Amino acid sequence: MEDTKVEPPRTIDNVLQLLGSLGRYQLFQAVLLAVGNLSICFHLLNFVFIAQDAKEQCEVTPLYGNSTDTNYGTCDVSVLNSTTNVTTTHTCNAWTHGVKNDYSIVSEWDLVCGNVFFARLPQSLFIVGQGIGAATVSLMSDKFGRRPFLVMSHVLTAGAGLALAFAPNIAAFSALRLVNGIFQQGIVVTTYTMLMEAFPRSRRLEVAMFNALSWSMSTVLLTGTAYLLRDADWRTMQLCFVSVSITVLLHIFFLGESLRWLITNKRAKGAFAIFKRAAKMNKVEVSNVPLPGIGTETAPVELSSTKSKYAETPEKHTEVVKYSCLDLVRTKFMLKICAVVWFSWLIDSLTYFSLYLTSSSLADDHYLNFFLNSLAEIPSGPLNLFVGKRWGRRVFFMFFHVLAGVCLLSATAIRTFVVGQAASTAATVLAFIGKIGNSACFNAMFVYAPEIFPTNLRSAGMGSGSTAARVGGMIAPFISILAAIAPWAPGIIFGVACLVTAALNYMLPEAEGRELPQTIEDVKAWGKAPARD
Repeated sequence: MEDTKVEPPRTIDNVLQLLGSLGRYQLFQAVLLAVGNLSICFHLLNFVFIAQDAKEQCEVTPLYGNSTDTNYGTCDVSVLNSTTNVTTTHTCNAWTHGVKNDYSIVSEWDLVCGNVFFARLPQSLFIVGQGIGAATVSLMSDKFGRRPFLVMSHVLTAGAGLALAFAPNIAAFSALRLVNGIFQQGIVVTTYTMLMEAFPRSRRLEVAMFNALSWSMSTVLLTGTAYLLRDADWRTMQLCFVSVSITVLLHIFFLGESLRWLITNKRAKGAFAIFKRAAKMNKVEVSNVPLPGIGTETAPVELSSTKSKYAETPEKHTEVVKYSCLDLVRTKFMLKICAVVWFSWLIDSLTYFSLYLTSSSLADDHYLNFFLNSLAEIPSGPLNLFVGKRWGRRVFFMFFHVLAGVCLLSATAIRTFVVGQAASTAATVLAFIGKIGNSACFNAMFVYAPEIFPTNLRSAGMGSGSTAARVGGMIAPFISILAAIAPWAPGIIFGVACLVTAALNYMLPEAEGRELPQTIEDVKAWGKAPARD
């Protein structure tokens, strides 16, 4: 190991650059966080497979018999009185399903016809739980540290998921899905926050692409797992899904705290421990190297942007800058940013999940259809890297929101006014392109949001935005009801909303080329064009 002199780092980005922008330690941490995507995915999307439709029909009962005058439908029985020629209808009280009774929660607990609401309730409560988790667990990780609450969220999510497999009835199942959603969202918010904090500005998009691809691969693995277990009962399937949470052991033993969070909060002992651990793994000599604001008598120097270039300016604050969640909306500047982020995330989530729920199947097979939808996620990471790196985050969001809006409006117009196989194919292709654009924006917001909130407001900002996304997710199931009444309405709503979101994105600051901000003042100093060193 060479003993080389290094200049004292002035900023946290300098610290990360000193350790190596893609050093072994940082890459190892990124892989650990990406592995956590398996747990996020398997707990979020497992409901699709354990609550499959059961193809029900009223069970034949002695009361009505099985004569030619009796017709057993899906939800009722019609009996024709041959003497009076009058037909009476009776509601079913038992069903025969096209699958074995323990195939899904729908078939086991007869969640059909008048009970269909209870089949949808667990997923709605899961989304409510996600909103609660985004608004609470995220705040605690800002105050007490990223790692403890990530590990806690993994453990409690696994516990709730395990209990789901033994739920005796739909009430207990729904309550456990609520708990599952609360802590699953703690994993989501903290994972993305730690990932963005682990790398300097020059590498954030590459790491974000890697994480997006790991999410896509997780959905593909989920499909494969569900397909292999397609003949198993839903409880066995749930146990297999929750088993991926064993990856939390990797986080307990190998995941380190966010160095950026430690430095920002003046946790000197922990910061130097992580710094030296990373340096040793990266084979970088850092003896007697002070960290910004820690172990040095000189006030640290921060980088702030002026238009498109960086200028070094003395840092005015040497103490830890503490914020509360009210600081997200206390000033006009932060309120504007939050309002745009919240609206964008709500619309992206609403459009994303509604397209999945209301779009025509890409294939007749349930598993193949889910697999193809998973493949549609893959372009989001490379697109974010290609466009965001060259033209910035704002241009990325504006362009792909416009693309999604135009494609969805065009697809709706073709389906409404043009008939024929060619028109149907064109509409499907346009809708699929629109879905790719929407997926790109939805996934990229997990990268952009951590970049525009200060360190001690980062998880709170992420959590509040993710809560807005959950509101969109809760509205999405009801879009199918609207689609049944007016098939053209969802496409019009989504298309116009995406175009409005594109216009609002112009108001956001540009994060490309800039170090993650420590204070609100750092964000205020940014311009609307990417900064170039």
